Amino acid sequence: MLVLLFPFTAIAQVEEIMDDWIQEDATEDEVAEMNDMLQEYISNKVNINDTIAMASLPFLSPFQLKALSNYIILHGQLLSFKELAFVPGFDSATRALLEIMTTVEPYAVDSKWQWWQGRHSVVTGIGGTVEQATGYSDSIYAGDNLRALFCYTYSYLNRVNVRFVADKDPTEAWGKGNFYGYHLMLNDIGRVEKLIVGRYNLQFGQGLTLWTGLRPFSFIGQTPVHYGSGVRPSSAFYEEDYQEGVASTVNVGLGMHLSAFMSRTGGENMLGGHVTYRNGNLVIGLTGVYTSLDDSLSLNDYVYNQNYFQGKKLGNFGVDVAWQWSKILLYGEGSMSSEGKPAVIAGATITGSGANRFGVSYRYYDALYHNLHAQGYSIGRNQGEQGVTFDSQTRLPFGVLAVISADIHSFPSLRYGAYSPSSGAWVRLRLGRSFGRHVDCALRYAYRQKEHNVPNIDSTSYLGERTLRQQVQGEVKANVGAWQFSARAMYSLFESRNGEPQKGWLVAQSARYTNKGLQATASAAWFDVDGYYARLYLSESSLQYAWSMPMLTGRGVRASVVLRYAFDKSWSVAAKYALSWYPGQESLGSGAAQTNGPRRQTWFVQVRCKL
Repeated sequence: MLVLLFPFTAIAQVEEIMDDWIQEDATEDEVAEMNDMLQEYISNKVNINDTIAMASLPFLSPFQLKALSNYIILHGQLLSFKELAFVPGFDSATRALLEIMTTVEPYAVDSKWQWWQGRHSVVTGIGGTVEQATGYSDSIYAGDNLRALFCYTYSYLNRVNVRFVADKDPTEAWGKGNFYGYHLMLNDIGRVEKLIVGRYNLQFGQGLTLWTGLRPFSFIGQTPVHYGSGVRPSSAFYEEDYQEGVASTVNVGLGMHLSAFMSRTGGENMLGGHVTYRNGNLVIGLTGVYTSLDDSLSLNDYVYNQNYFQGKKLGNFGVDVAWQWSKILLYGEGSMSSEGKPAVIAGATITGSGANRFGVSYRYYDALYHNLHAQGYSIGRNQGEQGVTFDSQTRLPFGVLAVISADIHSFPSLRYGAYSPSSGAWVRLRLGRSFGRHVDCALRYAYRQKEHNVPNIDSTSYLGERTLRQQVQGEVKANVGAWQFSARAMYSLFESRNGEPQKGWLVAQSARYTNKGLQATASAAWFDVDGYYARLYLSESSLQYAWSMPMLTGRGVRASVVLRYAFDKSWSVAAKYALSWYPGQESLGSGAAQTNGPRRQTWFVQVRCKL
């Protein structure tokens, strides 16, 4: 135990960001998508002096981009990251993100097209499980237990980007039902700001009218304002909620930017556009989208889905506004579905001196507001919900940075798992302090109150109960030369009126060694969790396009080893091995996914080439 509690941690920057990201209800695909996006930016850093390329970063607002552009015009190109402190709107959190995702280099616009001087990148990998589930031995699954991927990317400056991907998941047969994707993107061609053919995402306003792909970027202590990236390529292996067809954005002059798109994905057809007007510190957007389905959408007759969309055709129209005045940002979006039902979100952020910041927002989503591609901030769906958020960040005495997010919400109509009107609250607090340049400490606390049906009662009777989940997490990180160390402890408690409390604890440590082209990371976690409601999530080092954030229940050990080696600037290899061990268990999982024995082992090998 003394070794386990030794206060050193080695959480990489990506794992730290993942911990602060709003992801408690995120799906496995969303977690993988967020990791892949962060890894992509870290592996292909943007030059901070290239303001056009900087616009691709999803956490920068139009006002921050304009402030950066104005600073470069007045003072010349940045020479170091320290200069960002003098650019209005770039707080400490934003600067920390930029430091790992960008470089500071001289930038000059290349007026000549020399496509043969572009960059080629290939990533390929294969992995699987050591133990065979019964679904494979009994021929229930069509394929084997291997996952294989291939991704080729060509990019020339910020003008041309081409990508081809192929992905075979476990249970799939080789060449049957696998995922394939591609896109061709052209940037900054006269008045054409962007043109994409293939798979892409559409992200406008606050996400109430149209937002496909990963849910918006948001962190503890930051008001959930969204900065829509407009038309952007779909991520490599995100297999949900993308569009496929043609999309373009054109600068029509006088501060007007017009986006138009046409897509057919599966049995869904989408057509629409977005107009943005920018004038100084004011941004106004209009979005209209029409969706038609080949087959009418019909749902099973469940209590909770009486208000869900059914039919073949749906239209949505919305207006979004953002206005920056000094250190105050006002934002909002109002949207309406073709049935005439509204959804509204509005908020404000005030940035003070130093690290101080405060924000508030309000949302109202009608129970009959229908939208197949909405990703506005919410606890549940962008339907049948209303709530208020409060967020703040401030510097306390003794150098402690405190960030807090609080959300109070209600669901006037029925929803999945709660067959009566319900309400809830979600509060998260993070206290952090650095000791010099080498040691960082953080303490996190989460309080989640909500209502759901009482389990194991008569199927025709619905009785609700109020539940409370609390989680405390402490961590310490230290850098010692070529080494990074970490120690982390978590404790969770779930309580309900009609059931026994569930508790869970976890203690984890990791070490990372970096020397020239070699990087080795080893981690181990010991946990004891009573049940699903007290579950704990562990972020651990992983490979690009092969992320895992295991959900831990029961009693056991989780360990992993990750090795990376770069032969030169072009070639590198990486491998990961992970073990989950549950002493005393005769089998793990259930049904076709069940494996014999107390262990489950996974492995993945990856090769990267950049030319």
